[in-house]
Amino acid sequence: MTKLGMTKDLWWITLSLGLWGLGFGLYGILWPLYIEHLGGNAVVVGLLSTIAGFSTALVVFPGGWLADRVDRRKILIWGAAVAIPVPLMFAVAPSWQWLLPGVLLYFGSAFSTPAMQAVIMSEAKPDHLATAYNVVMGVFGVGMVMGPMIGGYLVSHYSYQFVFSTSAILYTISSAAMFGVKPHPPKKDVKRRPPSSWTPRQRPRLFQWMVFSAGLAMVQGLVWPFVVPYWKSVGHLSMETIGMLGASGIFFATLSGPIWGRVGEKLGIPRSLGYGMGLVSMGMMALIWAPASISWGLCSGMLRGVGEGSRGLAGVAVGRTIRRQEAGTAYGLYNLVTEIAGAIAPLPGGFLYNRWPYGPLVVGAFCTALIGWWLINGLPGRPAPPVTTA
Repeated sequence: MTKLGMTKDLWWITLSLGLWGLGFGLYGILWPLYIEHLGGNAVVVGLLSTIAGFSTALVVFPGGWLADRVDRRKILIWGAAVAIPVPLMFAVAPSWQWLLPGVLLYFGSAFSTPAMQAVIMSEAKPDHLATAYNVVMGVFGVGMVMGPMIGGYLVSHYSYQFVFSTSAILYTISSAAMFGVKPHPPKKDVKRRPPSSWTPRQRPRLFQWMVFSAGLAMVQGLVWPFVVPYWKSVGHLSMETIGMLGASGIFFATLSGPIWGRVGEKLGIPRSLGYGMGLVSMGMMALIWAPASISWGLCSGMLRGVGEGSRGLAGVAVGRTIRRQEAGTAYGLYNLVTEIAGAIAPLPGGFLYNRWPYGPLVVGAFCTALIGWWLINGLPGRPAPPVTTA
């Protein structure tokens, strides 16, 4: 395990994220269908996704600033604890409008995300940072591999309310696991860091990676909220089949995450991430080609999942542009930009889906391929980096 760059604290966080992923996975893939169950449509799906993105954006930068100034362990505990009642709020919602308070609270709890990323940066060994980062951040998908299949079965045989109640229990256990993390007090010199250092002129590589990550987040926000409705309305697949197909993509993303970490250490992060985005684009095209085919759906899940496993490399690249004691602020700024970008896309994606259900996938496949090509051929504004650098 030392070859993965993991420590005891990182394993506690990994356990917590795995349990949380299982709880979220029970209903995450089926979320658009639950919105429809409560009277919403594709535009409402996009609206709630946009609200979720902006809710996250509002809290991640303050959370990152705080992570450099108070004990990061406390932030991790509180970030997990405040979201425990959210599934129960979803369970009792009589209409889609009543989902709003739960969405705001759940995604508002993301203030702890920069603290988590900063702990990974401070704990992982520098020569294994990419692998450790992808292991910890990718383990959320381990829980989500089984979650959609279990959730689809439980909804079909019991109810959404039963699924949400089970999720609340898993969230509680996940929050308790965070108590195993040791205290991570702030470094004293962070408060003396001049504000002028957080500008594109002073941090060109940091802002360069934020721009690319924002583009990827925008494409993701345009496509992913509408994959499940696409399977249901265009492919006419059952809920259990949709859950299984959703789980296949998450499985391959989780399995490939640590591998991409090693690939990034060998080939360089831009090229590795570019190859990953190429696979994602191919997976989207498979969905466009045969929406009703389970075989093509599994093929799409494999391609998209393996490709999505590389996305964590962008976070690693950001971490290599800053000092570890200022990682909270850097990741807060990074998450702020990417969440705003991701929040912009779902609402127009909903309008596009209503007019042409293939639309989000067609646009997403083209843009993802373009971004991948750009990354493989070198970041704009400078020559292609050596293969040994981020």
